[in-house]
Formats: sequence, C-alpha cells, structure tokens
Amino acid sequence: MKRTIIVLVVIALAGLGAFRVAQVISAKKEDPKKGMRGQNPIVEVAPVTQGLIEEKILRTGDIAPQFQVTIYSKVQGWVEKINVREGDRVKAGEVLATLDAREAEAAVAQARANLEASAARLKQVRATAEEAVQSQIQQAKANLELAEADLKRAQELHEKNFIARQQLDEAQTKYNVAKANYDLAMNSIRQKTWENDIALAEAQVRQAKASLDLTQAQLANLIINSPMNGEVTKRFVDPGTMVKDTTPILTLMDLSVVKMMVNVIEKEFIHLQKGQPVKITVAAFPGRAFEGRVAIITPALDLQSRTAEIQVSIPNPGYILNPGMFGRVEIPLRSNPQATLVPIQALISEEDKDFVYVLKDGKAYRRPIQKGIVKDTLVEIIRGLNPGEQVVTAGQEFLQNEMPVRLAEKSGKK
Repeated sequence: MKRTIIVLVVIALAGLGAFRVAQVISAKKEDPKKGMRGQNPIVEVAPVTQGLIEEKILRTGDIAPQFQVTIYSKVQGWVEKINVREGDRVKAGEVLATLDAREAEAAVAQARANLEASAARLKQVRATAEEAVQSQIQQAKANLELAEADLKRAQELHEKNFIARQQLDEAQTKYNVAKANYDLAMNSIRQKTWENDIALAEAQVRQAKASLDLTQAQLANLIINSPMNGEVTKRFVDPGTMVKDTTPILTLMDLSVVKMMVNVIEKEFIHLQKGQPVKITVAAFPGRAFEGRVAIITPALDLQSRTAEIQVSIPNPGYILNPGMFGRVEIPLRSNPQATLVPIQALISEEDKDFVYVLKDGKAYRRPIQKGIVKDTLVEIIRGLNPGEQVVTAGQEFLQNEMPVRLAEKSGKK
C-alpha cells in the first residue's frame, strides 16, 4: 500500500514538471511582439533624396581588329619576292609580293599574236567578201547570156529541121542551169551573204581579244597588292615557295580602329542605340579609359540564349590597343540626374508589388511605390515618394499601416 502511494506521488510530480516545461516552450514560441506590449516598435529611417542615378551595362571581352584579311594568291606560281614582314605597316595598293612571271609573259605574247592574226583576217574578209560575190554575179550573168543565145539559135535551127530535138533539149538544159546560177548569185547580193564571213571573222577577233585579256589578268595577278591600310601580323611563306590559290601569303589587320564583341540581354537590348558612346578599360592600362561607340547592333535576339550581340568600335590612333588584350566595356543605358532616391533597405516587395513605410507624425504609413533603376544601395522611385520624406530602413518586419513607432537612438541623433 505504501509502495503504491509512493508511485502515485512520483507520477504526479513528473506530470507537473512536464506541464511546466510545455509552458516555457509555448511562451518562447509566442509572437515576439507580445514581449513589446505597451511599447512602440523601434525603427531606423532615412530621408528620401534627389540626385543622379544611372543604369549601365558592364561586360568583358577581347580586343579585336576592326578589319582583318588573309591574302591568298589568285594563281599558282613560284614566289619571287616578298616586300614586307610582321609588324610592317602598309597602304592600300602597295605591292606586297610578286610571283615568277616568265610563263605568264609568254602566254600574253602568244595571245597578242593570235589577236593580230585574227584582226588581219577580218580586214581581208571585209575587203574581198563583197567583191567576190560581185564577181560571181558577173560571171553568172555572162554564162546566162551565152546560154540564152545558144538556146535561141537551137530553137531556130530546130524549126528548120537542121538539128535534132535532143540538141534543142541540151541547149534548154544549159540555159536552165545558167539561169539558176545567176539567180543564186543575185540572191547572195540581196541577202549580203558575205556579211556572215565578216561576222565569223569578227567573232574570232573577239575570242582572241578575250584570250589576251585573260592572260594579261593572270600576269597582273602575279603581283599581290595590299587591299587596305593595315599592319602585317603574319607572314606564311618565303621567296621560292610554290603557292596555289589555297595558300595563304600574309595576314593584314587594320588597327587604326579596334572593336569588342559583347552580348546583351533582352531588357538591355531595347535601350541600345547605334552610335551611343561607351567607355572601355583595358587590363594592360589600369586607370586609363578609352572612348568608343556602339557600331553594330544585331537586329534579332538568339532564340536559345535570348541575347543579342553588339559590336563596340574603339578609335586606336596610337596603335596601343592590340588584338587579344582583355577589356571591359561600360555602356550607359539610362540616366536621371534628378532622380528620387531611397536606400534599397527601405524597399519591401510582395507579390510583384513594391512599397515602403513612410514616417509621419510618429507613425509608419505603408505606401505603394513604383521603382525604377536599382543601383548598388540606392533605388530610383518613379512614383509614390517625394524628396524630404522619411522612409523606414530597419524594423519593417514588426510594422503595420499607421502603427506608432519609436526612432532608434542612432537615427534619433541624425
């Protein structure tokens, strides 16, 4: 019996202890605002200011030449001479290299001789073709007159029975043949058939002229000229090398202007304009900025990355910027020198809506705002606040609209 009472007492004490522990845990889980009953929340505030805020694109990339060409030979041949090396600056039209020209010069001479022969034949055809036709007509006319006289004589003799019918038929046949030849010659003079001979001779002259032009062009192609102003950055061959139309000779770069290619996202792309100024810094020249401009804007976004490529053009009059250097480009998108600004800590976002708490007469008022540019620790306020107002920057988690608040000691001293 005594043992049973002791067990009941132990159970009662254990239950009382568990109840007290549950009370402590429950008290700790209660809203901390209950610990502040009778006291207003403490907040920190900052003034709404007015000043400059800018939105910029910052990208990195490599310096590249504005223009670059690799020069090839247009024809096959032996390299006779190369006039430049790496680092040399050249002008457009300057002779860079020459190929052996002996075979090409011989081909030009042969083509010129063929042209001269064709021209002489044309001259002869023009001088004799019409005369030959006229001579044929005269001969055919004479033959016809003779055959006509013979036929008339044969007819008279046949009527007097001096010749047989067969002799009359032969005279008639000779007359018909002479008449046909005369008609054919007259048709030639009417149709100017000699012009066909002239046209053929003219065609041969044109063909010979085309062959001469081709060989002269091949001869000219043995001289390799610079297509632009630039600098030799690579020489691939030396004199004595056999080259083909697939063999690179030199690489030229125009370094008077260099460029950078960077990608921008969709929301940046819509603010870009061709020609707008940019600032470029290069790792090789710390503390120095170079001015450039947006030269090319790709008119369409890439469907996979939703980015667009733009080209920044950078004047390089001193040739100090070299391809391969690492650079950083800064492109301004928007700027507002009279922007309404608040610290970013004052901004509260809920369900795609933004608001702040404004301190007025000791109370915090919840106010919806429209934000603009966000840069570092500042936010541009497009609508909802005026310069000079005070916004809560700390302690907003305890606030409700129109709730009385107390300023933190640090804020109160400001």
